[in-house]
Amino acid sequence: PDERCMSSRVARRRALLSLCVLRGVRTMSLEFPQHLASGGSRPRPGPDERTKPGPGQLSVWEPPFTRPPTVRSVHGRHVIMRAGAEGPIIVDSKRGVQVCETSHPPTWYFPKEDVNMELVTRRSGATDCEFKGSASYFDVLLSQGGGERIPQSAWSYEHASGTNALIAGHIAFYLKPPLVATVDGEKVTPQEGDFYGGWITPDIVGPFKGGPGTRFW
Repeated sequence: PDERCMSSRVARRRALLSLCVLRGVRTMSLEFPQHLASGGSRPRPGPDERTKPGPGQLSVWEPPFTRPPTVRSVHGRHVIMRAGAEGPIIVDSKRGVQVCETSHPPTWYFPKEDVNMELVTRRSGATDCEFKGSASYFDVLLSQGGGERIPQSAWSYEHASGTNALIAGHIAFYLKPPLVATVDGEKVTPQEGDFYGGWITPDIVGPFKGGPGTRFW
């Protein structure tokens, strides 16, 4: 009986979390189909299932990766993001800020002064985060003056405050093709899925949340 009660409580909690995710998307102009379909069938990896960090590496299952997340400056690390290997540069920054949350690769935020804002245009829609507040969203243009664009490929917490104040007004990017990025010359791998937008670099080890069955990690 106790086991059945526990299963029932877990099922109710997961249903409530799913509802919260749906309510967090405040307009139908935003879509996260992979996230909503990801489910929670995979248990959180135990200590023996987590990659052990080597010299100079951090595990997303250990501090500074925490919940609520840790926000930290990574000034000095050189980030270049562009539309394709030879396409226009959208971000050229040494003033990045990371949001580090348990199980996630870090999300990178950049001051608008380091972003080519002629290639970034506001779109309708918003989501709500329990820690950071309301996020607005942007499309990325592949050339100045409009034309082809990558929809829903950037976001910003314009009024983040408290422990999240470092990212206020900064912009983060999903690495949706053809967007590519490097950090200190090393290629970035995007976090799996279409909602979180973390960046995986060689100094970060997982396993990482984002793929099928990991929504409740």
